[in-house]
Amino acid sequence: MRPGTRVRGSTKSASRRGGRLVALGMAAGALWLTMHRGQLSLLGETLGGMLEGTGLASALLEQELQLPAAPATTEDLLLKQLPRTEAADMQSLPEEQEEKPEPEEQPAEPEEGESVPWQPISGALDAPEEEPEPEETEVSRPVIEPVSVDPDALELTNSTGGIDLKLGDYLSRELPLKVSAQGPQILIMHTHATEAYTMADGDDYTPSDTSRTTDEQYNMIRVGEEMKDVFEDMGLSVIHDKTLYDYPSYTGSYARSLKGIEAYLEEYPTISIVLDVHRDAMIASDGTAYKVTDTIDGKTVAQVMLVVGTNDGGLEHPGWEKNVTLAAYIQARMLAVDSGFPRPVNLRSQRFNQHMTAGSLLVEVGTSGNTLQEALAGARLFARAAGEVYLSCMEEP
Repeated sequence: MRPGTRVRGSTKSASRRGGRLVALGMAAGALWLTMHRGQLSLLGETLGGMLEGTGLASALLEQELQLPAAPATTEDLLLKQLPRTEAADMQSLPEEQEEKPEPEEQPAEPEEGESVPWQPISGALDAPEEEPEPEETEVSRPVIEPVSVDPDALELTNSTGGIDLKLGDYLSRELPLKVSAQGPQILIMHTHATEAYTMADGDDYTPSDTSRTTDEQYNMIRVGEEMKDVFEDMGLSVIHDKTLYDYPSYTGSYARSLKGIEAYLEEYPTISIVLDVHRDAMIASDGTAYKVTDTIDGKTVAQVMLVVGTNDGGLEHPGWEKNVTLAAYIQARMLAVDSGFPRPVNLRSQRFNQHMTAGSLLVEVGTSGNTLQEALAGARLFARAAGEVYLSCMEEP
């Protein structure tokens, strides 16, 4: 088990809405029929081809993005998802914080590996001061020191059915990203913006659903703002899309967020980086919810996981390996922060709208069991590590 990583749990009851049960039932029926006929390879293509069709097709595609299901038992979850993590204190979360399993956000193994010692940048864990947000930021081109990380230290959880790769091999590839020297460069958005964390230390909110809220001060929009502040302090230009794509309807959120991404890329062609910021949910069948943390510079921070989509599910995404390459470089920077900070990159059959740019990634900051402050600390360290990679790809003005 890797030292420095903590997991805490609480017992919760979980229930699903009737609408999602119907959609899941239809998706399961389609899955059974396809498996029965021995046509697994056609399932993703069939669902993908119906995306622009009827409401039924959209519902089926949305559910395709949410398989597989959670592990059968707490023990299975710990063995499969957290093989090097030790369960710490068990503490009950408030009843209003009950979280429904979100299998779309597949939990991954904690990161483990050798990395060179690295001291966090002074102030990286402290909340940035509030300042007026300039429309356009001059890039001062700070010197980005290279990091030396053993490629074997990079880890990946492969949730695809037909792709085999080693993440460390991608460090030998050239970064596929070109960051414009002028104009907006980064789009931060949230397909599931209402996701929230465990209430603690005065971070109380009014839930819109279990472990969800429309209050921007306590959901993923707040986490995105922390990242935005760090990126801008580093000289990068950021647009933060605060649209609630998952509210009032959760179903169809990826189809709606895709339209949002397309609109921003058309309006701001200088954007090359799209970060879809979420939080994970690790719920065992008995209702136990887990949090993932690391201790850095004496402070508890939420671990961060990168999720990379592919074309394995049948949806068009020819450049997915470019996203993998970018994830490998950012993972190396995160390992240089602390070997226990990142969780392994999660490679998925779904594409998660990442076909739009080579700089698209889904970022999971902690889980519903983490506190908001742990998540904000993890988000700041992630943004610092990712920002160094982005600046190394900056074009000459």
